[in-house]
Amino acid sequence: MGHTALILGDQLMRDNPALDGAERVLFVEALAPLRRVRTHRRRAHLVFSAMRHFAAELENAEYVRADSFADALKDRRDVVCAEPNNAGARAALRRLGVRFVASNQFLGGFDEWAHGRKRLLMEDFYRAQRRRLGVLLDADGQPEGERWNYDHENRRPPKAGLLTPEPWRPREDEIDAQVRRDLDALDGVELWGADGPRQVAATPGEARDALDAFVRDRLPEFGPWQDAMVGDDHVVFHSQLSAPLNLGVLEPLRAVRAAEQAYRDGHAPPASVEGFVRQIIGWREYVWGMYWQRRDRGNALGAQRELPAAFWGEPTGWNCLDTVVQGVNEDAYANHIERLMVLSNILLLAGVKPWEAVRWFQGSFIDGAEWVMAPNAAGMALYADGGEMMSKPYAAGGNYINKMSTFCGGCRYEPNVRAGEDACPVTALYWDFMDRHQERLSGNRRMRMPLRTLSRLDDLDAVRERSRAALRELG
Repeated sequence: MGHTALILGDQLMRDNPALDGAERVLFVEALAPLRRVRTHRRRAHLVFSAMRHFAAELENAEYVRADSFADALKDRRDVVCAEPNNAGARAALRRLGVRFVASNQFLGGFDEWAHGRKRLLMEDFYRAQRRRLGVLLDADGQPEGERWNYDHENRRPPKAGLLTPEPWRPREDEIDAQVRRDLDALDGVELWGADGPRQVAATPGEARDALDAFVRDRLPEFGPWQDAMVGDDHVVFHSQLSAPLNLGVLEPLRAVRAAEQAYRDGHAPPASVEGFVRQIIGWREYVWGMYWQRRDRGNALGAQRELPAAFWGEPTGWNCLDTVVQGVNEDAYANHIERLMVLSNILLLAGVKPWEAVRWFQGSFIDGAEWVMAPNAAGMALYADGGEMMSKPYAAGGNYINKMSTFCGGCRYEPNVRAGEDACPVTALYWDFMDRHQERLSGNRRMRMPLRTLSRLDDLDAVRERSRAALRELG
């Protein structure tokens, strides 16, 4: 007698290995995870829509709405699941007697590469991945264009009149409508964020359409503008493919090969294609590997502040933060540089507890997941691992935001002023952060220049006063 294949909401691969030899297929729409992590309504809608679309394709699928997996799996025998993407879920399902099989959702190679290495540098892993998978290599096995990395070319600040194509959007159906009605009727679950039409792919067919549209319309300009922040355009030239990748409805190598083919056809320049490829086979797979290698809850800088009310939409008067948070509230989305250099940067400078930040990112973003956000938010952005992922804290003042965005032009604060009523709160927080942590950071050669500047400041008392005011403004 065949087993029951349990298909999790972030493992919607149509070739999910748990399906091999299965007699029955089980989907569990559990509410308990929505109580543990306050979740954006659009994220809940996407996951439930994607699950229900997959279940509707199968003749032998049972779709259960339950409070918890424990309730849904009671009295069931021989349940098989692909290894869950979350450490807590692995432990919980194992206790419930679920049997695991190896997942095929990621490209692999990290553990073998990491074995015996003292430093796990993403760039080293990325180059190994290019070689292992044969991506963007010439006939001699060397990188196309004789370069592994075009990162320095891909940092163009936004310019006036930058025109971007309209993003691809799916067409909702009756499944989406029913999900919306069910979310409206939820009792005892506090979702946050605005409702609205689904904006990212929930099925393999939609994911292929979204990929084709990105490669055709946005990939050629993606590289130069990938670090640009435009106040009224959070997508710019980004792909918005991370959610379907994380759900399992888009295969990572399919996306990589499509971009590579665009380069070989002369449709997209090497800097754009290499930047996109690096995000998927480099950074995404590296973050996945680092999550399982280093998933402890470190707090190297001793951050103790609770998540500020500003991150739930309370206005601060800071144009950069208010604009990005408003975008998250509306769409459950911000591009990667807004996440890193506005949201995470402010959380770092304010000294917010790393796992408070992780849970907010995990629940607030359309592509949120613990395995994504723990290394990205805690390890990389908040320096909670003390430098295992990044050699220095990703800290910046208002001048960086001014250079790479359109936010400061519409703000009452001056990005290059650190003290006084007109001082940029991010700049004040930056110098206060350097002051608080200068002893710990003094041995880091990459921090020597800002620490030398700090030693010459003669207005630190005024900076600290503006920083305290900034923390009150955050709530």
